[in-house]
Amino acid sequence: MSDDQPPVQRWIGVDELLFDPENPRFPPEIAAGETDRLIERFVRDERLLELIESIGNQGYFQGEPLLVIDSSDGYVVLEGNRRLAALKLLSGEIDAPSGRISIEDAVQAATHSPTEVPCLVFSDRSAILRYLGFRHITGIKAWSALQKARYIKRLRLEYYADLSYENSLRALAKETGSKGAYIGQVLAALALYERAEAENFFGLSINAEEVDFSILSTSLSYVNIVEFLGLSGRMDAAQSGLKVRNLKHMFLWNFVKDESRKSIVKDSRNLKKLAAVVASPAAVKDLLKSGNLDQAFSLSKGPATALSEALLAVKSRLETVWGIIPNVSEVTPQHVDVALAVAKQARSVRTQLQAMLQDMDDGGLDD
Repeated sequence: MSDDQPPVQRWIGVDELLFDPENPRFPPEIAAGETDRLIERFVRDERLLELIESIGNQGYFQGEPLLVIDSSDGYVVLEGNRRLAALKLLSGEIDAPSGRISIEDAVQAATHSPTEVPCLVFSDRSAILRYLGFRHITGIKAWSALQKARYIKRLRLEYYADLSYENSLRALAKETGSKGAYIGQVLAALALYERAEAENFFGLSINAEEVDFSILSTSLSYVNIVEFLGLSGRMDAAQSGLKVRNLKHMFLWNFVKDESRKSIVKDSRNLKKLAAVVASPAAVKDLLKSGNLDQAFSLSKGPATALSEALLAVKSRLETVWGIIPNVSEVTPQHVDVALAVAKQARSVRTQLQAMLQDMDDGGLDD
């Protein structure tokens, strides 16, 4: 196979796959040394536990093949050595380092222990380097929104686990040609999906294959829905304040189909109405009882109610900030920059609302 030929995709046994002895992440004595030392280093430096749990719970993501070259002893993995370490631990080929109870527990709790995984076989190292310039942007094939989200998560685990969440978003945005906010929103939506999946979709009549992940992701564009779910923001993938009951409501409204194969929300265009509804407890109660989005939306008094509650929420948070300031001993330039941005946005909101009010007073708007 020449460098100009595409790689060959094969399913290869985990026991046939070898760690890269020239792995640039480690010193030569570690990369080409004893497997036990290498695994210990992965566990210590590479944050392997989350990846073991991910593969163990969900299985191996077929859209992310290992990149390998053939050798006389087997297939050397040049891209995906962290995943290979997780796979070899899960398959039982190698044991967890002594004293690593969390790794042992994750392996024991795994429901998936892949013995074969998809690989792309290249002619040599240079061929893989050429390929890597494109693979994370174009992907191996056209993926669904959920597959793309899982890919982004795996990419973060594989390459950017050592970075802070914010820095990893910036790195992923640069690598995929997206914006950091979009990446964060996708990861937050995936965390919601995985929680619902872990809860067996709350016992609702939901076919996992029919869940439109893009609706879940798009819903986080609405502040009211973010707050309804108990998230700190649309990029909150940690979700320590998640309101699980409200997440169940979101899956009920968006993904449970009636006899006509339609959900209550029907499609993403109605998320704006849903955002207005969830800002009103009375409207939420009505929607749960009636299953009629338009009726609940009417009860919520539409966008005006959402605007009022959003403005009150902003006012409340600014009052909280005002109360915190006397207790702060050190103010940074970033604090001042953010305050200026808030003030600028507030002036824009006030100007727009005043103009709309003036138009109404002048009779420029319909009653």
